[in-house]
Amino acid sequence: MTRTAIRGGPGLCRAGAVSLALVVVTTAAACGTTPTAPQTVRVERGTVATKVAASGAITPVHSQNLGFLKAAKLAELMVRVGDVVVPGQIVAREDDYIFQQTLNQQAATLAQQQAQLDRLIAGVTVPNGRDALDAAERFYDKTKKAVDEQISLAHFNERNARNAYEVTLETLREAKAAYEACNIPPVPTCVNGEALAYTNARSAANTARITWKTAKHNSDIAEANGDVTKANANTLLVNARNGLRTARSDRPGSIDVQRAVVRSAAALVALAQNDVNNAVLRAPIGGTVSAITGTVGEYVGAGSGTTALAPGSDASIPGVGAAASSDAAGNAASGLSATRPGGGAFIVLNNINTFQVVVPFEESDASKVAPNQKVEVTFDALPGLERAGTVLSLAPTGVNISGVTNYYATVLLTESDPRLVAGQTAEVAVATQSVDNVLTVPNAAVLRDGGQSFVNIPGPDGKPVRTPFQPGVVGDGNTQVVSGLREGQEVQLPQVNTPPPPPAGTIGGN
Repeated sequence: MTRTAIRGGPGLCRAGAVSLALVVVTTAAACGTTPTAPQTVRVERGTVATKVAASGAITPVHSQNLGFLKAAKLAELMVRVGDVVVPGQIVAREDDYIFQQTLNQQAATLAQQQAQLDRLIAGVTVPNGRDALDAAERFYDKTKKAVDEQISLAHFNERNARNAYEVTLETLREAKAAYEACNIPPVPTCVNGEALAYTNARSAANTARITWKTAKHNSDIAEANGDVTKANANTLLVNARNGLRTARSDRPGSIDVQRAVVRSAAALVALAQNDVNNAVLRAPIGGTVSAITGTVGEYVGAGSGTTALAPGSDASIPGVGAAASSDAAGNAASGLSATRPGGGAFIVLNNINTFQVVVPFEESDASKVAPNQKVEVTFDALPGLERAGTVLSLAPTGVNISGVTNYYATVLLTESDPRLVAGQTAEVAVATQSVDNVLTVPNAAVLRDGGQSFVNIPGPDGKPVRTPFQPGVVGDGNTQVVSGLREGQEVQLPQVNTPPPPPAGTIGGN
């Protein structure tokens, strides 16, 4: 809270001498103005913030254009502007007579082509040949799997036998070294243990070698037998394939062509059915009907227009202010715009429970805007109403608005109000830099000289004492105090001179 102290008295005026931003006040009875006593404020804790501002329009967080797939006469319209709909609710119907007749024709064509295909493949030879081939393929796959497992097991046994043989060789080398070390003439020192160990090691090594050779032989046999077994299974598979080819004889080409005809006819049926289904228009999302273009009995066009999405959102970019004027001027003939590139939609759905503001920032300000920054939002139509918001996203590319590059930003309102409606103009102030719970002084009280910052503090004799301090973040209205000043300390604001009151009996001082 700002506190004001009245110092000095009447009869003082500004002499006009300024030195290092300090105003020298002298007595001048005829100067024509009455000096106002210096105001003081206290160094208090608060928030220091810098902001960038822009104007935009409120838009629902979710907005979608609806329309029919194909043009036809509008048969039913189940909603009005302002109605609230739920997902899946039917909102309109077209006259589907032409679509239904087309579906009937395509279905009859499909049945005819399918019957022709059935006649071509009615014989049992081809199905039997196909079954034989399927069986041969399954037999080959199982045979190959079994053979591969047998060969893998044989290789595993061979590796184990080889490893065991190498272990016995190492034992033999150690036993031999021990025996030779103790059997050196002229006085051998060996006892029966070294010789016996040496003999046993040789025997074990020979046995292990025989086991390894046997395992290797078995592995080779397994590979050879496996090759033969797989070759036999492959022969059966090849014979089954050849049998199926023979069974088909000269009909393959005809059957394949007819199958393609059937698939094409089925695709046409699916398209015709899709046309019938889309003659009923359903709401893909819940929301409020904000616009309808068309009435029962009129022919409505195909498509619904496309929506230019706001950055980071499923909602559209509203065309307001300079953005709308610039946009409309360049595209008046076509009815299209950058904010409404699809033109008019048959039905527009909005979710009016939550709102956001889409605003264009000039490039110098856009460089300071980033997601998750805090935002204060005010509204032209609702003076005094302020709501909090958060920057949701900033467009990565700019758009030209009245010759200036701008970047759209989406601000999500974290607080709502029942008086808010889509399309209202809003002013957003984005806190690009902010520190909370810090010592602050008003920017007006800060004096700067030679790269240093000072404030005037009232001295014991009432005269200002120039006091340096270390500033931190400099905000739009106040400056952070890092050191040099204490909380509660009074500092002076610049002195403002006011004209003296007019003499008694005069009007307006003249």
